Amino acid sequence: MKTKKGFTLIELLVVIAIIALLLAILLPSLKKVKQIARDVVCRSNLKQWSLIWAMYTNESNSKFPHDYPGTNYVRGEWINALRKEWQTEGDIVRCPSAPKYKDFGIGNPHGSYTTTYWMGSSAANPEECSYGMNTWAYSEKPTGGFGLPGDAANFWKTINVRNSNAVPMFMDSMWRGGSPGYANSDKITMPAAESETNNWPEFSYQGGIRQFAMPRHGAGAKAGTNVLFFDLSARHVQIKEMWTLKWHRNFDTNQYLSTTVWPGAWMDKYADP
Repeated sequence: MKTKKGFTLIELLVVIAIIALLLAILLPSLKKVKQIARDVVCRSNLKQWSLIWAMYTNESNSKFPHDYPGTNYVRGEWINALRKEWQTEGDIVRCPSAPKYKDFGIGNPHGSYTTTYWMGSSAANPEECSYGMNTWAYSEKPTGGFGLPGDAANFWKTINVRNSNAVPMFMDSMWRGGSPGYANSDKITMPAAESETNNWPEFSYQGGIRQFAMPRHGAGAKAGTNVLFFDLSARHVQIKEMWTLKWHRNFDTNQYLSTTVWPGAWMDKYADP
């Protein structure tokens, strides 16, 4: 009679060890592939937004929105001004790297690196979004105001500007919109310690680069965010590079060179602009 041969314990342990080794090798690669895929989808979203903004500005004599009827959240008036276009494009208000809302218990429905914020444009449409506006793009200072440093001369008003590839318009964000500057309530510096929310309570959500400058995409020294520019191009922008963009008409893109912007060792891991 023939006897059946099975695996010995040692052989099984060897197979298990090989499988564990392969998983250890493959899992980081799979994680990186997922990160790259989310980054690609995010930039694809922004390219769809570029078409939406192109249609809107073409129909409004190249002007950006201002005080859209019925809104009381001036930083986010883009959500209703462009509603008829973006609602036909699917779920493009959320970055795939920040797909869901989380209540951080701070008393404001803001987002973070990995979560949405609550737009709250109306009780019927409480959108959760992961993108926000450079509010200096608007056609003029909204009548409700939102603590913008400077005056009306800083607003771009129109999409037709010089060096449009350096002017940020729409991007990954923790809030509806922001108005970066080097004065008043802007809080342009980063928080003293890194956190998921960039220490939201410290800067009163009135503006600043901090709500845009976050490591939502990429890793290590080149981590950053995705930005749609006035020329309707979309690209990855590293965290410290955000301080060199032309946020408003009178924004000094070299100010960071003479200002202590980077606090603490945690910012050292990011590449200089």
